[in-house]
Amino acid sequence: MDRKTLLAFALIAVVLILTPWYMNLVAPVQDEKSPDRETVAPVKTSPTGVSSRTAVRIPPKKQDNKRREIEVDNGLYSAKLSNRAGGSFTSYVLHNYGRYDSSLVNLVGEANLDNMVISFVSLDGDRVSLDNNWSLLSNQSFISVDGGEERVVFETTHNGNKILKTYVFVPNSYQIGLELSFANPDKYISRGQYVVSWAGGVASTEKNTKDEYTYFKGYAFLGDELLEPSAPEGGQDIEKQTGNTRWTAVKTKYFISAIIPETFAVGAEVVGTTIDGVPSYKTLLRQTVSSSNRYNLYFGPLDYNQIESLGVGLENTMNLGWAVIRPLGRLVTWSLKKMYGLIPNYGVVVILFAILVKILLNPLTKKQMVSTRKTQALQPQIQRLKEKYKNDPQKLNKAQMALFKEKGVNPMGGCLPLLLQMPILISFFTVFRSTIEFRGAPFVGWINDLSSPDTLTTIGGFPLNILPFLMGATMFLQQKYMSPTGDGGGQQKFMLYGMNVVFLFLFYSFPSGLNLYYSVFNILSIVQQKYFIPDVNLPGPGNSPKIKK
Repeated sequence: MDRKTLLAFALIAVVLILTPWYMNLVAPVQDEKSPDRETVAPVKTSPTGVSSRTAVRIPPKKQDNKRREIEVDNGLYSAKLSNRAGGSFTSYVLHNYGRYDSSLVNLVGEANLDNMVISFVSLDGDRVSLDNNWSLLSNQSFISVDGGEERVVFETTHNGNKILKTYVFVPNSYQIGLELSFANPDKYISRGQYVVSWAGGVASTEKNTKDEYTYFKGYAFLGDELLEPSAPEGGQDIEKQTGNTRWTAVKTKYFISAIIPETFAVGAEVVGTTIDGVPSYKTLLRQTVSSSNRYNLYFGPLDYNQIESLGVGLENTMNLGWAVIRPLGRLVTWSLKKMYGLIPNYGVVVILFAILVKILLNPLTKKQMVSTRKTQALQPQIQRLKEKYKNDPQKLNKAQMALFKEKGVNPMGGCLPLLLQMPILISFFTVFRSTIEFRGAPFVGWINDLSSPDTLTTIGGFPLNILPFLMGATMFLQQKYMSPTGDGGGQQKFMLYGMNVVFLFLFYSFPSGLNLYYSVFNILSIVQQKYFIPDVNLPGPGNSPKIKK
């Protein structure tokens, strides 16, 4: 989980946990490589003891054939494959996902053209990279995959031995089959092992690249261990392991490219680096020629249901929050999607969901509000105790607890609804910040993406977001209604006004879906406080606080 998400969770927790204390005071209460060169880079030693420096010699690239491309459209995407490296993707445009500039999402850019490259170590110990121009065994330049399976075959030779790479496309699926064939591999491949690599990660797709870069990652899944190196600026972090490897993958905030072997691979390596502020990852999947040499490629959205249905644990790459919150996050997502099936506007769905949560929590929130008012009613007596025991904090504490017990007031009675509300808020933060179903989901007017701040305009480079102000105003009114009449003093006024400014600042860059939910929830709380919570009589000496009927 990235630093920004952890900070946001912590801030939400602080806001909710400190609310009773706050109310007491108010109330008061985130170019292709040169062909002939040797690269040496510092790396992190892996758990298996990989050396801290690695030298790789890449032989000259051969240009055997003319550069050719073939385009494949299967209804969900339009992909272009080059005969370079026997089928490297040069474009991968998703039909159902748009960008902020009204163009369609393209997951391949200049930085990740070195994808799906096969390499191995020869019997002489040389590193051989098959990134030459292979032969495309088709005269077509375009294939429409609408009536069933379609195959695109590339061919090359090494020392006179034929090597085939076959892509298998099916309609309306982000999964692509890959089959490799090596003739007489024992004559030129050392130890019978080769590597399938993907360099450059996945192309950026979001307007807020600074936020999106925090989600850029490269992974390898071995057994139950997820290799996940960092991406240091100007350097490299390499994690390398040997063992049963289920898949390698590179991802952004909302999209992923995964290479999943049909039979376990024998090892993997993941390399992370950052250049000029842009993180980049390369994965290398090591496989044996004696395996089935078949793969399932998933290149598309980080949709939880689709990812989980692959049955290989690829959902481990998704940012679903803390483990204890994930089930609630999945329930929130499921509920919102089901409601969206009936009401095709996620903004309206969020409002209805807030009403539903308010109804479910009503018995507890009612107790919270009554408890808060009882505590407020005792403030004159508490103040007298403070004056009486101003020089003896221990006696003051005992006297206050005795007073609470005598009057039947639980000073912590308002905490449970807040504790229940906190995981819901955290789930909303996670859902609307990193779940693709809500990417670009509009509400009304300028609120055209509930996963991002609702920026109306930019003034001098500063984004003007409206919903955080609505959230701050509703929070202020809610606290104002809970405050007793009269002058609360300078400290109370500072807390009432100053702390709301702090909360506004904390929520200002949060997803608009979260601010919309919290605003509606606050409005409902104001209505509940004003019209459905009875007043409390100030208790006289020896009398318990009484509720007006």
